[in-house]
Amino acid sequence: MNAMLLEQVEELTLYSIQLEKADQTRQNQLDKQQARLDELAKLVKQLLEKK
Repeated sequence: MNAMLLEQVEELTLYSIQLEKADQTRQNQLDKQQARLDELAKLVKQLLEKK
């Protein structure tokens, strides 16, 4: 019984670590996209000011 519970805890721990890594990857992608969006907004603003 204890061995089975320990195995389940280990599996859930590994799953939790996997989810955390995936979340970090998504957050990094969002940060890059936000930086690019900010850059594009700045360029659009510059173009509109030239008119």
